[in-house]
Amino acid sequence: MTFTKPSVVIVGAGEFGAATAVSLLQSGKYSKVTVLDRAAVLPAMDAASCDINKVVRFDYVDEDYCRLARQAIDVWNKEEWKGIYYQTGVVVRWQEGPGIDSTAQRIVYDNVRSQEESVRLLTSADDIVAAVAGGNTEVPVTPPGPNDIAYHNSIGGWVNASAAVNKLYSDLRALGGELVAGAEMEELLLNSDKTDVRGVRLKDGRDFFAEHTIIAMGSWTAAHPTLHDIVPNGLITATGQTIAGVQLSPEEIQRYANIPVNMHHDGSNYYMFPPNETGLVKFAFHAAGYLSENGQPRTIADPKAMAYSEANNVGWIPAQSVRGLREQLRIAYPELAKKPIAFTRMCWYSDVLDGDWVIDYAPQYFSLLIASGGAGHAFKFLPIIGDLIRARLENTLDLKLQKKWQISRVPTTIDPGRPVSARQPLQLTSLVSHKELLTAV
Repeated sequence: MTFTKPSVVIVGAGEFGAATAVSLLQSGKYSKVTVLDRAAVLPAMDAASCDINKVVRFDYVDEDYCRLARQAIDVWNKEEWKGIYYQTGVVVRWQEGPGIDSTAQRIVYDNVRSQEESVRLLTSADDIVAAVAGGNTEVPVTPPGPNDIAYHNSIGGWVNASAAVNKLYSDLRALGGELVAGAEMEELLLNSDKTDVRGVRLKDGRDFFAEHTIIAMGSWTAAHPTLHDIVPNGLITATGQTIAGVQLSPEEIQRYANIPVNMHHDGSNYYMFPPNETGLVKFAFHAAGYLSENGQPRTIADPKAMAYSEANNVGWIPAQSVRGLREQLRIAYPELAKKPIAFTRMCWYSDVLDGDWVIDYAPQYFSLLIASGGAGHAFKFLPIIGDLIRARLENTLDLKLQKKWQISRVPTTIDPGRPVSARQPLQLTSLVSHKELLTAV
């Protein structure tokens, strides 16, 4: 008996969508794989996956993510990702004590050690300074406080996110997949008795039919009208996370070239990168985030948001965040904290309170899979996440992970990777002025 291979249409060409398409095509089990995306130019400049860099690490309280991230790093280190992934190492520091952050970090350290015995605990001030400086005594580092403790993990670093997504696009096309830009979904197409999905209709009227439909729309998932009755209310939320950066001089680029990724798990959840090829040093908070008025991301692709920013001479993040980011940068590299801010960005997470992803079939339709809720930590899994999503599509995903990522769950815990803090409404009047950004301190 001959079986016809099924076709798949994927809505969303970010990390989840593109990685899944490549995995499906590599399996050879599907007749056609089509990826649709709202953006006219791909990768979408306002998507979380289109960025200069993302942290790659396996430092997790959760043992599943720790193990999976370590597996992903093994793939990142393969030749195919050379020039996209940079294994600079990661230094994680916190303040030792009875608090929740210290307790969590001890668990993280034990989990990391279970995956990599070479991880070093740094208990002396000299060891912490040397690790943060990347071994270069010419890099000024703020001396740690008496309760500061850290560890250095040489396995990990950062990835050029936009380059990684572009590589997926090249792989997708080479494998015979179709990537369609400027294709914004209007609605799902249902069969005659409205019991299942058979594709999607775009806002321009085009229809795309397939045996399987995968929604991978990232932070645009929760606010899309056609998904309101499919994704449980409040499970996935678009939250804006604050990012900024400073520009290094050629001399500074050379001096800071070997610093590691730095993470401050002291309640701030600050993280920062070594300089990229253009000398930008990016830093950010991985926190509860900000909420827009309508639940949709407010980005540079939104004409109203761009007009407001230009008319009022403001950056993209609140002034309070800029000051907090400067202070954390000072804790690491006081020289860099004095520099003017070169750019700001609000990175919009497809967020879930418990930090677990949503990779599951919609209860209403047996052909519709939702792959979203990256919660700001999924990109490091890019080399393997397509395989995980395909496993759920094919009902072969490990049952523990299937339960962890199910759409019907009610998150009852707070993401252990972030401090306990409430999401805040984004007030336009709070945005940082260009004057404050450009004023060196």
